[in-house]
Amino acid sequence: MQIPCDYDQLAFADWKGRPMETTAWVPGIPLEMTIAAPASHGDLVVSSSGQQQLKLVESTDHQYEWSSPIEVFEQAAQAFEDEVGEMETKIHLFPASMKDLSAQYAAPKVVSIGPYHHGKSPDFRQMESAKYAAACHFIKDSGRSVEEVYGAVFAVADEARSHYDKDKVQRFGDDDFKPMMFYDGCFLLQYMMSWCGDSGDDDDGTAVDVDPSLNSVFSSNDRRIFSDIVLLENQLPWVVVEKLMSFMPRPLDMETFLGQVKLSLRSRQDLLFDPPKLDSSYTPPHLLGLLRYYIVGSNHISATQESETDLSHKAKKVSISVSVIELAEIGIELTATKTKAELQKMGVKRGIFSGELYLAPLSLDDANAGFLINMAAFELCMTPDFSEADDTMSTVCSYLCLLGMVTDSEEDVQQLRKKHILQGGAGLTNRDALDLFTSLEKHLRPGNSYFNTIVGIENYKVDRRMWIIVYKFFYKNLKTIIAVVSAMAGFAGFLGAIKSLKGSR
Repeated sequence: MQIPCDYDQLAFADWKGRPMETTAWVPGIPLEMTIAAPASHGDLVVSSSGQQQLKLVESTDHQYEWSSPIEVFEQAAQAFEDEVGEMETKIHLFPASMKDLSAQYAAPKVVSIGPYHHGKSPDFRQMESAKYAAACHFIKDSGRSVEEVYGAVFAVADEARSHYDKDKVQRFGDDDFKPMMFYDGCFLLQYMMSWCGDSGDDDDGTAVDVDPSLNSVFSSNDRRIFSDIVLLENQLPWVVVEKLMSFMPRPLDMETFLGQVKLSLRSRQDLLFDPPKLDSSYTPPHLLGLLRYYIVGSNHISATQESETDLSHKAKKVSISVSVIELAEIGIELTATKTKAELQKMGVKRGIFSGELYLAPLSLDDANAGFLINMAAFELCMTPDFSEADDTMSTVCSYLCLLGMVTDSEEDVQQLRKKHILQGGAGLTNRDALDLFTSLEKHLRPGNSYFNTIVGIENYKVDRRMWIIVYKFFYKNLKTIIAVVSAMAGFAGFLGAIKSLKGSR
C-alpha cells in the first residue's frame, strides 16, 4: 500500500483532544477513522472512499471517542510489513530489474498454470484439453467422488488466491478461479507422475500409471512443458498441490521426481541413481521453490563449503570482479565439482603450487537456461537483502554471476566446456551462452557465495604475493622462455656434436 508524500495538508487543529476545525482530513489514506468532534451531535469521520472529505455520523448518546491520526499511518505501515512477511510464500511477478529477459523467460509457451497468463495465448489450447483429461484420470484413480475432490480444492482456494498479486487476479471471480486451481493442480500432479515412471514396487496394489494418451502428450512436449511449469509467474500455491496429493492412492514418489529433475541439469550422469533425501521441515511455496531448494542443496547447509568468508588482514582492497585472464595469471584454474555436487558448492581451493575456482557442472540448453533464470528471479523476489540471509538463499544468483565473471569471450565459454563445467553439445552455442551470462551479470544481484569466492581469490593473491609474481612472469613469457630454452638446448647439442667430432679426430 502506498502512502502519499504530500502531508502538508494534514490539518488536525489540535492533537490534544480540544475542539477541532471542521476542515480536517487525511489525504489519500484508504482507511476510516473516527476523530474528536466539536460540540455537536455527530462524529467527524475521515472517509476512504477515494474522496478526501468529511462525513458526519450521527451520535445518539453524545459520547465521542478520540482515535489518534497516527493510527492511520500505523495501520498502513503494518499492512506493508505484512506484505514483506509474505515474500517467501507469494507467487511473484518477474522482477522489474530483469525486464529485458522477460519476453523470453517469463511467459509460458504451451501451458499456463495459475491466473497470471491464463487464456492469453491460443497456443495453450492443447494443454487446456489435457487438463480436463488429467482431472478425469486423477479423480478416477483417487476412488473418491468428484464433489469430494473438487470441494477440497475449493476449501483452500481463498488461501491460494491470497498468494497471488491482487491486481492480477481481480479479473477472475470465484467461478473461474476455483476451477482453475483444480484443473491446474491435477495437470501438474499427473505430469510429475510421468517423470517418476514405474518404481517396480507394487506390493500393495496401489501403483498408478499415467494414462497412455495423457503420457503421450507429456512425452512429446516434455521439455516445453517443463520449461513452462518452472516459470516464476506460472506457479500454483503448494497448498493446492498438497490438498490434491492427499487424494492420491499412493504418495507421489517425490524423491524420484526431484532426482530426475536434478539429473536433467547434467549431461554426464552416474550409473547409480541417487535421489535427494526429503527434508520434512521444509514446506515449499510452489513447485519452483521446491525444485530450487533441493537443486541448491539447502538440506546440506553451506557451512560445509571450503570457500573462505573472512578477508585477510593483509588485504588493502578488494575487486568485486576478477577476469578470467587475471585468474590464469595468478594460477587459479577453473574446475568442475563432482557430478553429484549441489549447486551451492562453489568457491576457491588452494593447492601446493596453484589454486582452483570450482563450480558445479551444468548442461546448458534453452530449458535449463530458463530454469536457472527463474530460480534466480525467485531468489531476488524472496530475499530483498542477500547479506542478511543464509548463503543458500542467493545460490543461483551467485552461480550465474560467477559464470558471467569468467566469460568475456566465446573462447572463455569454450574453456568452460573443456573443463566440463558446461556439458553437452546440444545446448546453447558459445555465442548464445556468452550473451546470456553477460546479460545476467548486469541484471542480477550477486549473492553471498559470490562474494565469499571473491574473498577467497583476494586472500589467495595477498597470501601468495611473491609466488604469484614468479608465476605471472612465467605465464606471460612462457613462449619466449620455451623458445630460449629450446635454442639453448639446440646450441648445446650443436657444441656437443662439434666436440665429439674433434674428439674422433
